[in-house]
Amino acid sequence: MLIKTTYFYSPPENFSRGKVFLDVEESHHLADVLRAISGDEFFVANGIGQLFRCKLEKIHSKGAVAEIIEEVESVNQPSIDLTLAIGILQSKNIETALDWSVQIGISAFAPIYMKYSQKKLGNEKKFIDRLEKISLRAMKQSKRAFLPMIYNPIDFGDFLKNFGKNFDGIIYADPDGVPSVPKRMTIDGARICIIVGPEGGLSNIEKGELSEFDAVPLSLGNARLRAETAAVVAITKILIAAGNI
Repeated sequence: MLIKTTYFYSPPENFSRGKVFLDVEESHHLADVLRAISGDEFFVANGIGQLFRCKLEKIHSKGAVAEIIEEVESVNQPSIDLTLAIGILQSKNIETALDWSVQIGISAFAPIYMKYSQKKLGNEKKFIDRLEKISLRAMKQSKRAFLPMIYNPIDFGDFLKNFGKNFDGIIYADPDGVPSVPKRMTIDGARICIIVGPEGGLSNIEKGELSEFDAVPLSLGNARLRAETAAVVAITKILIAAGNI
């Protein structure tokens, strides 16, 4: 039997000599939920863009082992590398933003402390662990093979200082921004950062900091959008401009 409805995940280091090892959580879903048995085939993504058709060999207390049959074509990542940097929101809202964005095809996700964002997180490790689980679930649900990197929560100024120069372009959502994405930010291989403020938007000081990086304000239309919706609209607008949708 070939299981087509669900993709599984195993990191690159778990692939070796024509075999792949699945951890306890993945093997539990395989055996106890889908009732897979030896000889059943399924798809495993390695999180760096590769997808493999595999055949189950055995399941034991520490996980499962499968034979790699072949590498197969997966849902393509966008031709541009997209990082979504978003002001920290209430838990359910930022989780929604991440879920939807991973399904569309971002490469990285950065939760940012901004002037109008939620107060400082009490337990950042727990927060990141939760986001990583959501990212993995969204990758598998959308049948992608690339698992986005999750940044640790960071202050807005520090994010720009430490990572701003790494991008070929920065775009931020702004009601008074330009209506279309600049062509230079749609070139294949371009590394683009999309910044979306929290419910209160970006402060004037934050916009001033962005101007030092030649960031482009992008209008998302006349409607007042929730932050998680604005993130999806911004990403989609850029991917359409790049010919990816």
